[in-house]
Amino acid sequence: MKGLSIFHYGIDIFVLHMKTKPNFFKDNVPFFLFLFLFSWVVIIHGELRNSTSWEDFRFFPDAPFWFFLRAVFIFWFVGVIKRNINKRITSKSSLLVNYVIFLSVGTLLYLVISSAFSLAISLTFGTFHRNYSTLFREFYRTTNSLIDFIMFGGLSLAYLYYKESIKYQKQASGYKIEKVKSEISQLKSQLNPHFLFNNLNILDQLIEEDSERASIFLNRFSELYRYSLHSADKELVTLEEELLFAEGYFKLMEEKYEGYYFLEIDEKLNEKESRVPPFCLQVLIENAITHNNGTSRKPIYIKIQDDKGIKVVNNKIPFKNGKKGNGVALINLSKQYELLGVSGIQINDLEEKFEVVLPYLNEERQH
Repeated sequence: MKGLSIFHYGIDIFVLHMKTKPNFFKDNVPFFLFLFLFSWVVIIHGELRNSTSWEDFRFFPDAPFWFFLRAVFIFWFVGVIKRNINKRITSKSSLLVNYVIFLSVGTLLYLVISSAFSLAISLTFGTFHRNYSTLFREFYRTTNSLIDFIMFGGLSLAYLYYKESIKYQKQASGYKIEKVKSEISQLKSQLNPHFLFNNLNILDQLIEEDSERASIFLNRFSELYRYSLHSADKELVTLEEELLFAEGYFKLMEEKYEGYYFLEIDEKLNEKESRVPPFCLQVLIENAITHNNGTSRKPIYIKIQDDKGIKVVNNKIPFKNGKKGNGVALINLSKQYELLGVSGIQINDLEEKFEVVLPYLNEERQH
């Protein structure tokens, strides 16, 4: 029977299998649309090539549909081969190498199954002598099957390779995001206890010096610490929130260093709709207080300005004994910005002043 093939008689088995895979068509609609249009182009092109004039041109409307079903069947067959080989691959080969294996194994199996099925059909319907009368006819049939599989199998594997690459990219991106969040969380976990212990030390000193001021300090500190706990799990907070927290923290420091340090905040910053890492301004204020010997005669002036970013600048009055910190707070803050996708913070340690510029985060990085 001319035209009988594995696709015509295997279609019932294929459809039955698809009932157990309800998402097979839904998940691959764009590719099936491409195969459908491609089938029409191939059939029409073949008929035009075999015709010498419009009178010789003969087109059977069902031909593209059968060709399309063949393409879908090969796509399904390639998927089955891919899944089964993947289960048996133990070595870590590249995706490209694996897909070459899928195509090679799939081609051999397809030719064997196609030939065996065609032979069985010919024997069943008594057409063996007609279909296998010459070696050329068998060569022609095998070559056609080989070309069909290489064409549709190659397209199918290219599509599956694309889907798998996208899947891996999403997984890698998700892993990277989680890794970044974890690193940011670790950095903040270092800042939060630092904030707690430093202020407890100040409270301990105030209790010995002035119990009334210690009580005021404790009340303000409890309010700030509630905010710090509330913000600890956040990757970013609004600039307005951080400015309020920074101002509150400085008022807390005034309980111990009143008249020694002054804070000035640029009002333009309150108009900025930006986000920043929690504690970023508080860390810089604390850094200015810790590393400079402010006095009533020579105070330290800390300014938070809008200048190509959020600039925190202070004059320098170093301690006579050369007191220096290990810079962990600034390093952690810089790493946070780098993990958020910006180049980090700008630190300028000049002769008479020290300044840090925090970049504004745009909307994409805020979300």
